[in-house]
Amino acid sequence: MSKSDLDKFASESEKAAPPDLAKSISAGPTIWMLGSPSPASEGLVGLATSATQVVYVRREDVLDARQTAGRYLIRLAQGTNVLVREEQTIKLTVPNCRCQEPSKTIESKRTPGRTPPIVIDCRPTCWVELVPVLYRDPESGAVIEVMVPQIVCGNPCEGMPV
Repeated sequence: MSKSDLDKFASESEKAAPPDLAKSISAGPTIWMLGSPSPASEGLVGLATSATQVVYVRREDVLDARQTAGRYLIRLAQGTNVLVREEQTIKLTVPNCRCQEPSKTIESKRTPGRTPPIVIDCRPTCWVELVPVLYRDPESGAVIEVMVPQIVCGNPCEGMPV
């Protein structure tokens, strides 16, 4: 293909391409999230993914938005930074945070030869996991995998739920 043919091909191709194609390519792999609009500060959009959870995203990070059945699907690049706010009513309790290391014997002054529990700082650690859920658009019938943020909390002691 000569340079003039390449230029002609590129020119025709650019005319036929959707306007956001370059943005989609530069974004790389993307994910969809589903929710309802929620109030947000200037420059952000709020997406209520449940009655107790709102995901805030910088407006410039939203690659696509589609209204479907009274809710919105928004497309984000994987790795986009978001703020997830979860509002829950919980009962404050002190967890049982005694971890034992059976491989070590620590002499106790109270009971010689017995391995006492090793107490560690048991503040729960929480993180957000994105859980994939299939969503069928009631208008078009298309099935889209949407990601639902789920806050997960764990305890530093292995196998001890919080």
